[in-house]
Amino acid sequence: MQLEKLETIKLENIVPYARNPRKNQDIDKVASSIKEYGFQQPLVLDKENIIIVGHTRYLAAKKLGMTEVPCIIADKLSPQQVKAYRIADNRVAEESKWDNELLNLELLDLQKDNINLDTLGFEQDELEKIFNQNDPLFVAPEQTGIETDTENVEDFIPSQVRMVQLFLNSESEPKFKEMVNSLQDRYNTNNLTDTIYKAIENEFNSK
Repeated sequence: MQLEKLETIKLENIVPYARNPRKNQDIDKVASSIKEYGFQQPLVLDKENIIIVGHTRYLAAKKLGMTEVPCIIADKLSPQQVKAYRIADNRVAEESKWDNELLNLELLDLQKDNINLDTLGFEQDELEKIFNQNDPLFVAPEQTGIETDTENVEDFIPSQVRMVQLFLNSESEPKFKEMVNSLQDRYNTNNLTDTIYKAIENEFNSK
């Protein structure tokens, strides 16, 4: 498959699609992300520079005072394919779900490195729910009742799966995540607790 050419195009030459069916655009969040990480995802335009994918990024770029942005010109798509792609890109994104336990680990790593979680696009109440699940993998030290002045991820206390923490370090974590993903595919599970249970159950039943 041949990749489309990446071009830099002035915002004044880009045309929003007048019948864009996707609403509820949070321009401020996207603008914050672009400001923090740069414009990493190009817009996708048709051959007339009308936006196919990236309306919110376009508006966020304007809000930030940008004058040009990277774009992909999808000039090989038919008008019917353009319409379908515009809808499919938004609809497929809605199918994505979070594995909150693994997300918890990633967020804790970011906290350890003093990364501002506000730039990730989550609302504060969403972050609180992630960190305060009924069965979270890790909880903050203040939630355990243990007094501590440390903020390292190694000092966060797991609520149930204690052995997981023993294997999470800079060397073993990538391999651990690879193993978890493989087991989740095998057992058709979507969270760490169920995955570990199924793995243990399978091992037990095989004896």
